[in-house]
Amino acid sequence: MADSPALNTSGVLKLTITSNGAPLADTIRVISVDIERAVGRICQARIEILDGDMPDNDFPVSDMDTFAPGAAIVISAGYGSNATQIFDGVLIRHSIRITGGNEARLVLECRHKAVKMTIGSYNANYIDMKDSDIISQLIGKAGATSDVAATTTQHKEIVQFYSTDWDFMLLRAEANGALVIADDDGKISVKAPQTSAAAVLKVTYGIDLMSFSADIDARTQLQSVVAAAWDPSTQAMVQQTAGAASLYEQGNLSASTLASVAGPATFRLQSTVPVPSDDLKSWSDATQMRAALARIRGHMSFQGSALAKPGTMIEVDGVGKRFSGSVFVSAVQHRIVDGNWISEVDFGMSPERFSERRGAGDVMASGLVPGVGGLQIGVVTKLDADPESQYRIQVAVQVLQAETVGVWARLASFYGSSGVGAFFIPEIGDEVILGYLNGDPSYPVVLGSVYSSQHKMPYELSAENFTKAFWTKGLLKVIFDDDKKVITLVTPQKNTIEMSDDAKSICLTDQNDNKIQMTPDGITLDSPKDIVINAKGKVSISAVGNIEQTAQADIKSQALNITSTANVGFTAKGSATAELSASGQTTVKGALVMIN
Repeated sequence: MADSPALNTSGVLKLTITSNGAPLADTIRVISVDIERAVGRICQARIEILDGDMPDNDFPVSDMDTFAPGAAIVISAGYGSNATQIFDGVLIRHSIRITGGNEARLVLECRHKAVKMTIGSYNANYIDMKDSDIISQLIGKAGATSDVAATTTQHKEIVQFYSTDWDFMLLRAEANGALVIADDDGKISVKAPQTSAAAVLKVTYGIDLMSFSADIDARTQLQSVVAAAWDPSTQAMVQQTAGAASLYEQGNLSASTLASVAGPATFRLQSTVPVPSDDLKSWSDATQMRAALARIRGHMSFQGSALAKPGTMIEVDGVGKRFSGSVFVSAVQHRIVDGNWISEVDFGMSPERFSERRGAGDVMASGLVPGVGGLQIGVVTKLDADPESQYRIQVAVQVLQAETVGVWARLASFYGSSGVGAFFIPEIGDEVILGYLNGDPSYPVVLGSVYSSQHKMPYELSAENFTKAFWTKGLLKVIFDDDKKVITLVTPQKNTIEMSDDAKSICLTDQNDNKIQMTPDGITLDSPKDIVINAKGKVSISAVGNIEQTAQADIKSQALNITSTANVGFTAKGSATAELSASGQTTVKGALVMIN
């Protein structure tokens, strides 16, 4: 059974502060100490010390090296001869205050050493890593120790886009149903709430409970939570469901009872990115868990105790059936003033996700990671070997400054269907515009390429804008002239097909100066060399007008049989000689045959 915080508090308050391992001198008078710790926040301490010597125009304590920014500060408190550590951090702010009554104070502000994680926005691309490994890496980078519960999903790629390490960690922890707590020993704990743990304290109305307020809000409770995402491999939405949850027993109204009052039958979470099924389950469970932690929320105070910590359970008694029971501690504030220590505790948690605290409406990337706004610039680095075989290309996003080569991005097309569509792939080194599905930096889409002074257009821009064209890197061209209504296909060797409304013609020209031209005057075949007509069947030539054959050399006809028929007259002449002969019988017939 948990003890009362008033137990063993009959002795004199003992307050110990060390700086860089050395206790403060007895001559330094501490006026007050205020320590704040909360789930998802960097713990902080504020120390107020009597200082200032008006006759000597001096602040002797302020001038000491003991309180220079960067000093390691440890605060312990207890009663009698016992003191327990309640803060471990670094001094970050050093101030002096002089009030109207000439009361001078030195004010020191301290933060957990993980405060480094909250300063500066960074970009990173994590490849084949679990969230727990990423979080441990971020905490270690800040110089803090960690206690991170292992997660299961190994992400092929997850992007941190221009966010603080702290914010990125909070969102990834939240997506996995874990709470981030900066402990009083300098460690960062990232675990699911332990609501079944034994209470560390018991407070009772009328005995040791100094103040108490609590609320039950049925609007925070959810009957069922569904998380849905798009799966491009199946071209369908996939989803996972979390049922109603009761994490701890406080009061006599269950989460399911309250959820039936105002909660929808299904509370839906959704994302357009392909979130893995296990992650969808974690997302829905985490949302339901946060709702359960919001079932009863409140504030209370009692005699100071080092046992009151975020993430622990405290039993509350004597406040009626609705509110009595064990509560989950989400924030603690220790106030030590003039030898008196009071602990103020917030219990329960806001149902609002961390990502939702910055504005109304849906949040970027569904709050799973810090989102990316607007469009970004990328440079194509690879066109093949997509590890997931989703026809993605690899793009280096310059602002990420990532150590990895690039991110794999899907390629938008003006026409793409199964086995058919437009096949225009940018070249390696091309500058492209990236959009992001659901604002999630891990899921980029190449929307198109852009020109610049380094990547020039094939034509100069003009006010008339008559010319449109497709040019490949091999200089194969399709050119549209809207002015003269001409379409031209050209190869690098000037093999050309031109269809012109202006000239009322279609012209085919090759690199050998062979030409086929179709105009209002007819069809012309022109070649500097031979023209050969070859058919496996028959060749028929007919004309309404004359058919004329002219050659500067010979005209030869050869076949098994040659038949020439004239409907009126038949003439065969030789300017020099003429011969009609056969190896066999030769017949010359006519109504009248004239020879010479």
